[in-house]
Amino acid sequence: MRIQKPPRLSRAFGRSSPGALCEPFSVRTTFPGRGTLVAVVGDIDLATVAILVECVETALRDGGPLVVDLGGVTFCSGVGLRALRRLQRRADETAVPIAWVVGTPAMWRLLRGTGVAGFSCYRDRADALAALG
Repeated sequence: MRIQKPPRLSRAFGRSSPGALCEPFSVRTTFPGRGTLVAVVGDIDLATVAILVECVETALRDGGPLVVDLGGVTFCSGVGLRALRRLQRRADETAVPIAWVVGTPAMWRLLRGTGVAGFSCYRDRADALAALG
């Protein structure tokens, strides 16, 4: 399954220039052997967070191990961080093992440096898949 939104004008703070195009947002779900892989590309913000949540919740309902690859995420707003925390809690409640692939230093600091407990973060997809068995 692949869901994609076209590029849009950025209204977020911290962008290089107001009105610059954001990365196109996409979520791709694949099934590499045992478990589910959800790969996210682009900005996680108010306009895209519902798509991400829907895709990850669908994978959580399947019940197998889940890897969420955030390696292509270029920006994550506060709304996005709250959604990621909620998804982690839902995985914990349903006893679904979940691993987060965090490829950029900014996302690594966001998930590991904010004091949010419970995120099993890995630098690449292979390590995350291996950790879930």
